[in-house]
Amino acid sequence: MNDSQKSVRPDADDFARPILRSPKNLPVAAETPRTPRIFLREASWQISVKRGSDRLFCYQTVPGDSHYHRIMDGEVFLTRDDEKICLPCAERRGLLAFEPKKLREPSAAINFLMEQLGDDEMLRLLSWEQLEEEFQAESEEDPD
Repeated sequence: MNDSQKSVRPDADDFARPILRSPKNLPVAAETPRTPRIFLREASWQISVKRGSDRLFCYQTVPGDSHYHRIMDGEVFLTRDDEKICLPCAERRGLLAFEPKKLREPSAAINFLMEQLGDDEMLRLLSWEQLEEEFQAESEEDPD
């Protein structure tokens, strides 16, 4: 039997099945991005879901369009009184945010303390009692 008449024996790799991955065991590179969190900036709006075959139109037009667009069945939208707005239009209008509201800015008193203590001292976590004691001790030492 010569080399051309030999049957080519397939490798085991030719018969190997692709590994099926469950949604819980996805490879790191194949992970899908998470759905972003959405925050509503104005409390007067309600969140609704369009259900049924009734026609429902968004109260805003898409920039460049001259017509109102439909809110589709199952779509999430915002409503206030008679006004209904789809989420893309609400985002353009500034009603939605993708970051939570930041904590309020530090008060003038905290800024003053930061200037008085310096950066190194502010790295320590002090209770209000400790701060009060330090300032009382400083004021007793300085008779001005």
